Amino acid sequence: MRVKFSKNLDELISRGISFSRKSNFEEAISCFDRVLEMEANNSDALYNKGLALGKLGRNEEAISCFDRVLEMEANNSDALYNKGLALGKLGRNEEAISHIDKSMDMRYSNSLNLYDGGNELKRLGKYDEALSLYTKALESNPNNVRALIAKGFVLDLLGVPPKSVATFFDRASEIEPNNVEPHLHKGFLYNRIGKYQEAITCFDKALEIEPNNVRALYSKGVALHFLKKHEEAISYCSKALEINPRHVKALSTMVWVLAHQKKYEAALIYCDKAIEIEPEYVYALSYKAYLFFECGRFDEALKYYNRALEIDPSDTRSLHYKNKTLAKIEKGKKISFLNKLRP
Repeated sequence: MRVKFSKNLDELISRGISFSRKSNFEEAISCFDRVLEMEANNSDALYNKGLALGKLGRNEEAISCFDRVLEMEANNSDALYNKGLALGKLGRNEEAISHIDKSMDMRYSNSLNLYDGGNELKRLGKYDEALSLYTKALESNPNNVRALIAKGFVLDLLGVPPKSVATFFDRASEIEPNNVEPHLHKGFLYNRIGKYQEAITCFDKALEIEPNNVRALYSKGVALHFLKKHEEAISYCSKALEINPRHVKALSTMVWVLAHQKKYEAALIYCDKAIEIEPEYVYALSYKAYLFFECGRFDEALKYYNRALEIDPSDTRSLHYKNKTLAKIEKGKKISFLNKLRP
């Protein structure tokens, strides 16, 4: 698409922002570049160009834009914050946290920004720091539903008793009765602690609001499996995949349900679909290896455990079962050798 540039800088910036909102980031960058050709230090153009570059995954270039803004406006918390996000995406986690912390100090009263900062810290595994930001977000706006849900999620990760965690999801539901997320997260919590009937109640509430919610459907399937309602469990996973056949977690859940019913060949079909969509999805690769192991196909199992460990050498499940697989292969060789010695 060819962009017709206006001589008016403000109009060009507005046009670029409009392109960004429509996810037309290349066109947006063209608008901001035209502004910068006429006014090299236009901070609005530099900042918005940085945002667009970040959306395209061009994080080094985005950081350069934010740095130029910060040279002119050292207290620009938005530039500092988004530079932190870009640093995080490049794996420069210490710098990312430092920039996000500084930006939060500048604008701590903004609940949404605090929530976003908490999410970035959560992504980096800094759960205590994330919890602090979610708490500040709720101090600024007690009705921030996303912050309530996120705080409940992190408290659960930190080992807070489930009853206390659930109160955050309940509060979120009171504020937004038609929001499925609080019901889903409460259901996930109940599934994790083995309260499967209570989990189903939560997923049913979510499905009353959104009958085609894929996460509610396959998560209800998990709860039904644990209640030994195996055919219903498969049925709900199937419904989820009818709605979105490429939903990797729904596919993985179907694999898990079928495998626990010892339907290994059927599980392999869904496992292959998940791997086709995400070739480096360690869970699916490791589970495919496990299915081969259970079928006695040890050489194939070893191949997929190796693939999983190439991607994530710290995957303890794959490492454990790889060693079991090697032991099975070695045992098979010994039996074969002894059989050859028999007259």
